[in-house]
Amino acid sequence: MLFDPTVCDEVPSSHNTLLTALLCIGTFLSYLPQHIKILKRRSSDGISPYFILLGTVGAGSNITNIILLQFIALQCCTVQTLGVCVASLLGILQVCIQGGMFYITFVLYMSFFPEQNKYIEQAIEDEPQREAQPLLGSRRKATAEWQTALWVTAAVVAHATVCMGLSTLLVVGVGPYAGPTRTWASLLGLFSLCLTCMQFLPQIVKTWRAGTVGALSIPMMLMQTPGGYLFAYSIAIRPGVNWSSWISTFMAATLQGVLLGICLIFDAREKRARATDVPNEESLPNHTHAAAS
Repeated sequence: MLFDPTVCDEVPSSHNTLLTALLCIGTFLSYLPQHIKILKRRSSDGISPYFILLGTVGAGSNITNIILLQFIALQCCTVQTLGVCVASLLGILQVCIQGGMFYITFVLYMSFFPEQNKYIEQAIEDEPQREAQPLLGSRRKATAEWQTALWVTAAVVAHATVCMGLSTLLVVGVGPYAGPTRTWASLLGLFSLCLTCMQFLPQIVKTWRAGTVGALSIPMMLMQTPGGYLFAYSIAIRPGVNWSSWISTFMAATLQGVLLGICLIFDAREKRARATDVPNEESLPNHTHAAAS
């Protein structure tokens, strides 16, 4: 199928354009609290590596899906005015912003992985222990969590390479509108859906077991949970998109709401604990002074 300029006459409605533009801005801003919290703490402790893996790979699949399914919007820009072109590309930009911000979260997670969680000292049984040189009898061994994080990095890079490489081959080889290309795009959407359905489960389990919010950002989830439903709606109403492009976002918003509820409970509990600890610490010197008198 060749490019037909006549299909470019359909212009997104002003309502859809405004909604998508606001969501692009909101999506960008919603990730900033999470990035800022990791940077301030200089630690990504409390964030599950499997949450990062599923989220990043799912985001990459979703980006590739929307670009392939809306490839016509890219070609239409050659015959449209700048304003109409920008309005038509907002759907792709919206998904790319969300995916790009999650990739940044992945980079921050690896960059600020807690040093104390990377390695453990392990005694070397074959070498005799010496009091004068204790380091000769021990060595550092990577922890299971750090090994998992390194494996996650390799998987993310491999997935991105496959997505870009195979998609480029299909677009150049058989065309962006050919059956194999559309099937590949839909498979990526389904793959993203499956990952998104599972994405928050490891984080929910890790947060529940830890009993603390850790490096997770509650303000981010407060913005993203309701925004996720609007995000899915704005994608669903765009021309040329099927359910495989928006269902993953809808599921992500639902599961993120569960994680948000757990974090709000733990955060309230931590605040109550701090509130009860502070008076006790302040009153301790008075009791000591009274006992001394």
